[in-house]
Amino acid sequence: MLNYTPAIAGWFGYPLELDDRLRLIKDAGFKAVLLWWAVQSAYEPPIPRKVEAAARHGLAVENAHLHYKHVNSLWEEGEEGEHYCNELCGLIASAATYGVPTLVVHPTRTAEPPAFSDLGLSRFMRLVDIAERVNVNLAFENLKAVPRLYELMGLVRSPRVGVCFDSGHNLCHCPDRRVCADFADRIMAVHLHDNHGKNDEHLIPFDGCEDWRRVREELIASSYKGAWSLEVEHPLTDQFGKSLPEDDPYSGYSAEEYLARAFAAQQKLVNGSF
Repeated sequence: MLNYTPAIAGWFGYPLELDDRLRLIKDAGFKAVLLWWAVQSAYEPPIPRKVEAAARHGLAVENAHLHYKHVNSLWEEGEEGEHYCNELCGLIASAATYGVPTLVVHPTRTAEPPAFSDLGLSRFMRLVDIAERVNVNLAFENLKAVPRLYELMGLVRSPRVGVCFDSGHNLCHCPDRRVCADFADRIMAVHLHDNHGKNDEHLIPFDGCEDWRRVREELIASSYKGAWSLEVEHPLTDQFGKSLPEDDPYSGYSAEEYLARAFAAQQKLVNGSF
């Protein structure tokens, strides 16, 4: 039996205060949490308070997700891209300050991002330079424009740069590719969730059509030894622009019931009991 730390994103769809969410996460059996890493956030407290709250509830911070609203601007000329790049550099440095080992980074935001550019690559290399200097890992995530990930990873060779394998995105955005297998020696973070192959639903594993046996085998075959982290979200709200499922499989679930189902699915996946 494998022994991977059970982890889950701090936001799982219920509009509760972060402290309450973390308490429920801990009570459900999870040992680690994924945090949102931004200077300002409409939904969560400032970074120092988030880190303190995780520690107070005995939860390790497995990784944190850099905000990505302006990421496309990194590939384009203009002040927005420069400002955003500088902001990300500061956030990478702050991750080292607060002991966060890995940050998840979006290379793009949309299905048709700006064209690849030398300027964009130079800005990403600035992020890599900061990460190397402060000893923080950058895990680039597979998204809708997955060729950009492959292009970027082919050009950026650093021990501090790897891939965040997102199983849900692989299933609905690029099912013809096997991201985890393709980057088996460079996986630095995982986001595990399910869907029905069309939309990014962020369902609990085994509630969609993902082949979890194959995902499990690919994770085991990779060099990744971190937490098998869930990035699931109860479809109570579409405030983040996600596509909601036609049928809510968690209708009437309390936050405690939802987390219990998520924890059971995580354990089922790790133990291979399916």
